Amino acid sequence: MVTLAAPRGAPWLVRAYHELQRRRHLVLYGNVDDLVRWNDRYQPFGVALKEFLAVAGFTVIVRYNLVEGLTYHDDASRAFVQRYLGDPAAARPPARPPAEPANGDGTRRNRLVTSADVLEQQLLAGRAAAPRTAIDVLAVALRLMNQVERPCVFIVESADLLVGTASQLSSDHVTQVAYVRRLLGADSAPAGERPQHHNTMILVARDLSALPAWLHRDNPNVAAVLADRPAIAERAAFLRGDVAGYYGGDEMTADQLTEAAGTLASLTDGMTIVDIGALNVTSQVARIPPSMPRRLVARHRFGLRDDPWEQLDIGKIKQAEQLLSRRVIGQPAAVRAVTDVLVNARVGLDFVSAGQQTGTRPKGVFFFVGPTGVGKTELAKALAELVFDDESALRRFDMSEYSQEHNAERLTGAPPGYVGHEHGGTLTNWVLERPFSVLLFDEIEKAHEKIMDKFLQIIDDGRLTDGQGRTAHFSHSIVIFTSNIGSGDLRRTFTDPAMSYEAVQQHFNQAVADHFATRLRRPEILGRLGSGIVVFDLLRENVIMGICDKFLEQIAAAAQARGYDLVFDRAAIGRAVVDEIVRGGAALGARQIRSPLLEQWVRIPLNRWLLEHQPAPGTRILVHRSGDGSPPFAVDALGEATG
Repeated sequence: MVTLAAPRGAPWLVRAYHELQRRRHLVLYGNVDDLVRWNDRYQPFGVALKEFLAVAGFTVIVRYNLVEGLTYHDDASRAFVQRYLGDPAAARPPARPPAEPANGDGTRRNRLVTSADVLEQQLLAGRAAAPRTAIDVLAVALRLMNQVERPCVFIVESADLLVGTASQLSSDHVTQVAYVRRLLGADSAPAGERPQHHNTMILVARDLSALPAWLHRDNPNVAAVLADRPAIAERAAFLRGDVAGYYGGDEMTADQLTEAAGTLASLTDGMTIVDIGALNVTSQVARIPPSMPRRLVARHRFGLRDDPWEQLDIGKIKQAEQLLSRRVIGQPAAVRAVTDVLVNARVGLDFVSAGQQTGTRPKGVFFFVGPTGVGKTELAKALAELVFDDESALRRFDMSEYSQEHNAERLTGAPPGYVGHEHGGTLTNWVLERPFSVLLFDEIEKAHEKIMDKFLQIIDDGRLTDGQGRTAHFSHSIVIFTSNIGSGDLRRTFTDPAMSYEAVQQHFNQAVADHFATRLRRPEILGRLGSGIVVFDLLRENVIMGICDKFLEQIAAAAQARGYDLVFDRAAIGRAVVDEIVRGGAALGARQIRSPLLEQWVRIPLNRWLLEHQPAPGTRILVHRSGDGSPPFAVDALGEATG
């Protein structure tokens, strides 16, 4: 076999060549339906593979698939197969594979021998252009593997349909498996001799798991080689010769085209060459030039949806702190951190240069940590409404449901062959359907540590592949983790005015660091989160009063819609709420302000009074401290509203 001078194509071909030099049969799997770079050209997988094998030194290259039957790389390969099998003096007697009868009566064995004998007679008479069944083909392959005249390679496409799980319903399955076992163990070398070439069998399949484990696992005669998706260098090489044909590409300079190709190569991580080639069509149809690569890739991946990040109004970004603070009271540091990310995402400047990988990670990654009930989830909802004009763009995942290791697969779906595989994953399904989302992973400390591997992939690569092979991209999402780590140590000081925010921040930062570095032993997660760790402050007295006012305003607005004018003794109500929360240690945070406190003290008594008295529309109603000064509060009519 000749030596391959230098790699002239996809990197996985180099790995395949090294395995061929080790005299191994190959299982090629993965991206086998794509265009492959070979000899500086992009060709269909089968064409590139045959040309590669010819350079690797094989002079007889035969290919088989269930639709086309036997085909040949060139006329010399065809002539050799027919001449060699048609010359009894040149052919060694082929050994029959040990095919076992399907039902013990010898039917299968007799059929195999008869089929091979008839095939040989037809070849001798020159009447058979090609074998007719898979078993006939495998009989031919066995003869080729055992000959010593010329180096031969036999390629079986869609091998999973021949010997994999998909073929088990076939009545010939056992015989086909027996033939393949024999083929992979065939050696044309006499004992103690080593010929200069090694006849090789190559099985091609999309999914390695669809093939039987015995074929590729712990088999010294077989090497499994992943034909992976094109790396950034391959994508860039393809795009450099393609972007000039995009919409408006003929008006760009050579330097601009090179820069656009580099950015597109970064943004198309995980895409096939065929899919990247289709960017040209998207560019022409959507009239998006290569000078706008992010918009082009977003339109290509997500269809006709407009990118809300590009449409996000600059004025809304400037007012983001005010808008978010209306819903999340008393958390200026958290609101500021979220606003900074919105500014970065809208403006787009980053620590990358042209050609570097950019735009594939989520728009923002946050780790909200702090006491319970202080606004972590509320800020996530407010963010979804601000960016996407739709609070339902928030998808919450309760991490307590993923406390067991096997539950981690629910996010991306069960692997092929397992129950529920066809349904996909809860996370990947959502992102595939709604790529413009806020993803909230609530109480992350309750999740099994194995799930962190998936989160690291989201943060680093911005994508996850589900059990069906579909890739969900997170490049237009915001990812938020929430946690109460460290809250237990501060339960009695939640409303302590003497404890500064800086002290609270230091406490929770240390608690998060201890959790990931010491308990989980995953310090790399801290490095990925970086400045995304956002500490929420304690419930201060003025914050409790502000939240109480917010809920009272909501009740007043509901009453106004029915024609009533509510007047609250806000100071008395607020003071009572503060005292109750301080007395209880703020175990439930702001959640208890609305329910049960204001629910029991204000809303229920007010509704009972309205039902009993049936006041006329326009009546002013006072909600105030009761006679003994304790909740619930009293309700009285003040007369008709004025003005």
